[in-house]
Amino acid sequence: MAAFRPFRGFMYNPSVVGDLATVVCPPYDLITPELQESLKNQSRYNVVHLEAGEGLDWNAPAPDHYSDTAERFDDWVHRGILQRDPEPCFYVVRHVYPFRGQRRTRLGLTGCVGLEEYQARIVFPHEYTEEPAILDRVALMEACNANFSPIMSLYRDSANYLSVELAEAVKGEPVIDIRTGGDQDLTMWRISDPAVQERIQRFFTDTGIFLADGHHRYEAALRFRRNESMGSQAREDSSAAQNFVMMTLIEFDDPGLMVLPYHRVVGGLSPAQLTKLQERLNQVFEVNPTAPAIPGAAERLLEQVADFGEERRALGMVETDGDKSSLLTLREGADQGDWGPLAVSEAWILEEQVLKPVLGESAAEYVTYVHDHEAASAQLSSGQGQIAFLLKPFPMAQFEGIVSQGQRLPPKSTFFYPKLPTGLVINKLDGAL
Repeated sequence: MAAFRPFRGFMYNPSVVGDLATVVCPPYDLITPELQESLKNQSRYNVVHLEAGEGLDWNAPAPDHYSDTAERFDDWVHRGILQRDPEPCFYVVRHVYPFRGQRRTRLGLTGCVGLEEYQARIVFPHEYTEEPAILDRVALMEACNANFSPIMSLYRDSANYLSVELAEAVKGEPVIDIRTGGDQDLTMWRISDPAVQERIQRFFTDTGIFLADGHHRYEAALRFRRNESMGSQAREDSSAAQNFVMMTLIEFDDPGLMVLPYHRVVGGLSPAQLTKLQERLNQVFEVNPTAPAIPGAAERLLEQVADFGEERRALGMVETDGDKSSLLTLREGADQGDWGPLAVSEAWILEEQVLKPVLGESAAEYVTYVHDHEAASAQLSSGQGQIAFLLKPFPMAQFEGIVSQGQRLPPKSTFFYPKLPTGLVINKLDGAL
């Protein structure tokens, strides 16, 4: 199904930039102005200078912003700050990170995936996108002709065919081995053996690709390919680099792949809206009050929610300043006849069957999304929110089944953790793959 190709990646030259841990950054959509300034202070060569540039206002980027970024990229290549591999490679990335008192390990395989329109059912999205973010990434690609950050995607390897190749690859000498902030270790190896590359490519000819994190970048790449400035020859040549986008592919069952929930904090409701919301909640859910909330209550409530497993719909609710909490379970008598396949998602039930019927299509204006239950509790304590809905992670088996049907989940249904780093390897969109 999918075309997956090795490429000649650009990597930082450690003899020029020093510690490679100082030049990586998170994906662009996680970079706040404060974080951007901190990253710039780490190193004048931090990839944030390319990924987000100087003084970027996401809502109103300066007209010359992207040309400045392109000049910087070209300068770094010319001066040997970034060096290109002499031959095409796949890149294996091992990410070791702490999570709730344990260290977890995740393996990803970075290469270039052939761009496919969604209707081809080769690359599967799970969420909708917003136009400003797509336009921003298109403009960056047009100016720099490069992918600075890999898209995170998932694949299924039930026979562990590819895991054998990856296990063999990580026995060799790494090209990058660093410890970044948050006690996270990043190690990267090249796969340059043509025979191994051919086996990897053959595997993906019969495998679908599920976008996890990076929908805006993928759709930006699709538009970039359609752009007239790309040139008719490149459009007609299926192997042209502009027909591909850099991705890091992770197996669905990788033990280090964490899928965290986004909790919903609702605020700004009038007394009448609050009453209607409570009424609708009681129509859809069995509302079972739990012990009065005390420090740590949100975590215990989430544990109760998790006890219901993947098949039963349940979520937690904390109200006002945290002095009242409830366990919500789907009513057996609730009318679910026309809910459709997305009814396996608590986020979908909450938004489509509770919030929108009460608050209308503008319901999202009342909702803040946080992936940390403590942050949700803090918003209640500060008065920013009135009700926090605590959700469990969306199960990967259900994710794969729903998304493979062409369904898209509500916004902020999944938080794939940890995010992929930007700056380990860069893909220049020139020549053929």
